[in-house]
Amino acid sequence: EFNNYIFILYSQVLKAKYFSAWKGEQQMYKLDIGWPKTPEHFTGQTFCVAVDSLHGLVYVGQRGDNVPKVLVFSEEGYFLHSWNDTVEMPHGIFVWNTATGSSVWITDVGTGKYGHTVKQYSPLGKLMQVLGTPGNAGSSLIPLQFDQPADIFVEETGEIYVVDGDGGMNNRLLKLS
Repeated sequence: EFNNYIFILYSQVLKAKYFSAWKGEQQMYKLDIGWPKTPEHFTGQTFCVAVDSLHGLVYVGQRGDNVPKVLVFSEEGYFLHSWNDTVEMPHGIFVWNTATGSSVWITDVGTGKYGHTVKQYSPLGKLMQVLGTPGNAGSSLIPLQFDQPADIFVEETGEIYVVDGDGGMNNRLLKLS
């Protein structure tokens, strides 16, 4: 339940415009207890959230056995769809918008057949690209072999930053072009 409250806070960052008298600054978020509209879709452990403010979508990564790994909601909190294929244990998630489209990047820290990878998906969940060798933990000796990649950020230029080594052998920040 705690993770759901964190998710609610993160999802409302762009919506709130309230004044905080304590510091004389605008408050960036507020708790929206009506978000999501159907909380029963949260059947796993909520782990990461990304907001696509351009298209009004909220992507939620969750963990657990036999649960959808990625849930997609409208900005208002209505459940739209989910996907489960090729995601084992999501850790980081990032939405990248370009002039020609958008994509969802997910880091997978799983140790099974899909883990140790960074994946790019279409907004509907179609796998577009995999970085790393699924299921094989790497070492810092091989640049594109991840070991529990934790997070990802994609610049407007397309350069990718990956934090690699969430408890694994690697302990690094990679910049990919």
